[in-house]
Amino acid sequence: MLKEYLPNYLSNAIANLNITKLNEIRLRIGCPIIVDYGGLYYLSNNGITDIISKAIICKKETIDHIVSNACENSIYAYNEDIKQGFLTIAGGIRIGLAGVCVREGNAIKTIKNISSLNIRVPHEIKNCSLKILEFITEPKIHNTLILSPPGAGKTTLLRDLAFQISQKYLENVLIIDERNEIANSVNGIPQYNLGIFCDVMTNCTKQFGLENGIRSMRPDVVMTDEIANKTDVDAIHYALGCGVKVIATTHCDNINYLQEKKDFENLINKKTFERYVVLSNREGAGTIEGVYDKNFKCLCM
Repeated sequence: MLKEYLPNYLSNAIANLNITKLNEIRLRIGCPIIVDYGGLYYLSNNGITDIISKAIICKKETIDHIVSNACENSIYAYNEDIKQGFLTIAGGIRIGLAGVCVREGNAIKTIKNISSLNIRVPHEIKNCSLKILEFITEPKIHNTLILSPPGAGKTTLLRDLAFQISQKYLENVLIIDERNEIANSVNGIPQYNLGIFCDVMTNCTKQFGLENGIRSMRPDVVMTDEIANKTDVDAIHYALGCGVKVIATTHCDNINYLQEKKDFENLINKKTFERYVVLSNREGAGTIEGVYDKNFKCLCM
């Protein structure tokens, strides 16, 4: 599916790669193309290599080709995504963008002269949450925050938690999928198996999804990815005030850094979350460093 968005020479270069091992393709104009394939490698015409002289050098035309295809040849139609720094294509693949930000007052109007892309390839790993499931669901489902640096598997874990809670506990789960990375919905239909008791709201803000989704769908549990700012935190407080359970993620390396994060002070002091799960890349994406209770007491290391 990814190959449809790439120029032919790049499609041929990755043709023999195992897509289940491919995590990222990084393209920077004038620089060698780099892939994360269980480690960092250069991309050559024949696949991956450690030899920089064999690497494919990224051209501006390659960047333009990929962006145009990802936008279905209509940059204007996808500008809301572009100005947030990413595009999401079929398969839940997320393309990060870097270039010149065009400002209008205090707001970003768009990103032009795009010079770098980071193509992130998601993977569905069924049952990856089983080793921590009992800490989150017994004797009841606990409000849970998953802490993880970028690329350490938090979205993959969240996706499997949705499936397990929906299937095993028969709880109505509502996913607020702001960037369409959790469910990878196509025409509103999730492309991942999230369980028969799971509903998805895609391409909406967390605030809109939580406030309106709770009223309209009456979930038992709501899940959302990447809590980042005061608006997101306020939306979480709203959901908890409605009596539903919340499982969310945030970019953070560990418990100590969480306590220093701006806007999270009230969540921590009020013991809003009853469980904290810390992930890392130490032994590969999805390494579980620990599960903690609301007082940051370690329950599982």
